[in-house]
Amino acid sequence: MSDTEHIDAANRRFYAAFESLDVAQMETAWLREGHISCVHPGWAPLFGWGPVMQSWQQLFAHTLMMRFTLSNVNIHVSGDVAWVQLTETIESQHGQGSGAGVIQATNIFERRGDTWYLVHHHGSPIVHPEEGEASRLQ
Repeated sequence: MSDTEHIDAANRRFYAAFESLDVAQMETAWLREGHISCVHPGWAPLFGWGPVMQSWQQLFAHTLMMRFTLSNVNIHVSGDVAWVQLTETIESQHGQGSGAGVIQATNIFERRGDTWYLVHHHGSPIVHPEEGEASRLQ
């Protein structure tokens, strides 16, 4: 398997853990180190194993179901670090009902031995620009 294929598998492992709503499974996707970080949409940045894992516990405790469709996946590997930029289309169910959204995400991985682990996840909601704004950006 190439490094790119390994990163694709590690990224899919992260989203499978996300969909499982199981903190123990999520823990296996992350490097257990103090330098990990996470930015959930609308949240302040979280740094370190404890705060990052507590955030997943909090998210999972209030979620009944979560499903991702991943698109625009772009993988880049540089030595023992790799990053994935992608679009997440999310469907979820929680105590207040159901929801859907589109998030632009960046996932950074670090290789330890033969295994790639997540060290940073950043998700930002995609705000669709008005027609006039989109044409100015082209």
